Amino acid sequence: MVCTQLLTAGDAEKAREQFTQVTVLNLLISMPFVLQGLFGTPLAVRLLGASPDQVLIYPLTYQYAQILLLLAPLFFMNMLLYSYIRVDSGEVRASVGFVAGTAVDFVLNFVFVLGFDLGVRGAILATVAGQILSILIYSGHFFGKKHILRFRFKGFRLDLREMRRCFWIGLSGSVRYALISVLLLIENHVLLRHFASRSVAVLTLLTNVNDAAFSPFEGTLSALQPLVSTFIAEHHIKESRDTLRRACITASLLTAVLLIPAFVFAPQICSLFGISDPSGIKAGTTAVRIFLVSIPIAGLNTLYAGFAQASGHEKQTILMTALRTFIVPVPCLFLLVRLNSMSAVWWMYPVTETVSLLIFLIFMVRYNRMFSEGGDEARLLRTGLTAEEPDIARVLLETEAFCDRWKASVKQRYYVTLTVEEICSAIIANVFPKQDVRRNTHSIQITLFAKENGDFELRLRDSAASFNPFDMMTKMIRNAENTDGLDSIGILMVKKKAKQFLYRRYLGFNVLVITV
Repeated sequence: MVCTQLLTAGDAEKAREQFTQVTVLNLLISMPFVLQGLFGTPLAVRLLGASPDQVLIYPLTYQYAQILLLLAPLFFMNMLLYSYIRVDSGEVRASVGFVAGTAVDFVLNFVFVLGFDLGVRGAILATVAGQILSILIYSGHFFGKKHILRFRFKGFRLDLREMRRCFWIGLSGSVRYALISVLLLIENHVLLRHFASRSVAVLTLLTNVNDAAFSPFEGTLSALQPLVSTFIAEHHIKESRDTLRRACITASLLTAVLLIPAFVFAPQICSLFGISDPSGIKAGTTAVRIFLVSIPIAGLNTLYAGFAQASGHEKQTILMTALRTFIVPVPCLFLLVRLNSMSAVWWMYPVTETVSLLIFLIFMVRYNRMFSEGGDEARLLRTGLTAEEPDIARVLLETEAFCDRWKASVKQRYYVTLTVEEICSAIIANVFPKQDVRRNTHSIQITLFAKENGDFELRLRDSAASFNPFDMMTKMIRNAENTDGLDSIGILMVKKKAKQFLYRRYLGFNVLVITV
């Protein structure tokens, strides 16, 4: 999210620096896992619940855990590259890499485990092969000329402040996995003590149901966070809240499509996951139906927490995570288990999600302004052009009035209006089709922000085909005697006078950021 905001702000160098810092931090964090694999695998295996007296289970768990720990940097790097290339206009490559790695993992499991009879070792080797393939596909992103992010090791120095900042932001989301693991351990021990092994089988069933039923919210979250980070960096607070609202509605509707048949066919779902005896199906059916009640609320909690993280409210993300995965469910579990009814225990999930949501919303309203407009709206000018109404004169008048309101110098006002005129004219002339205007839906969104240091930050986003106005300088050199070359002189002047500029193709839009 930090990288998204830096790219949106037009600071390519800081984005590359941040990417490199996080890559190094990622490798450093993975080193303790490698050391655990070298010297402490027995301890890790015991923490997972296997003991040396379990003659069959212990050796298998040991093999799996040791290879997994030793190759932890591979898994860490896979997740990091996937996240970064998605925010650097590499969504297609990220998807291809993820799907290819998963497919190879799936196929090689059959080859190694069944074909070569490698057992557990074959399963983890298949997973490792999938990870390596994904990383190779992701790595190709950094050799293309159309993308911004690169590893920047020349003159590299560890920035502990930046690393701490990135670690804190990442922790706000990743702490969920640690707390979920602790919660699962507690649930396993409590259920086994009170309801024997059948309850653990039902708990495993609910985990699988959650993965399927929750997928619309997970998918929506992966699209929501980059958009929110972009809007926040562009000072479009209202748009970020509107995006959250639409995400909640869309994901809820998609989830309803899954939940209704799942509720009706709960007995069949139990059979699908290996519960076959009548009493087990009855217990599993009740558990699944109760659990499904919690999914819509849990989805909203996930989207709210993701929104908080993307908008720079990491503490609120940690609050929601702690509420949902430890603070609320653990007391609920111990209270409900006193009813001596396994069905009653499963109400822990709807109660947890509802209470967590209420506490989170109360906290948001009472202590901060995460959902408020923010104080930057007055410093913002929003305007635009369309193919049907390419009235640059109107935009220039609005720009001049905005500059005067924020006490821009005469020279600064001149360069700001020059930038708006030249860039918009170049976009209209080069990418807006000149024929069949009635069917042309292209538009230019123009945002001008008066920064507190006196600079003006201009953002232009258009929906046309890929086009970088600053590439026109090369065209000017090649066609110095043509009209096209003369038209490019204004672009050259803009680039020389701009303090900072960046073009990128992102989410299907041309995005240009210029600081004057």
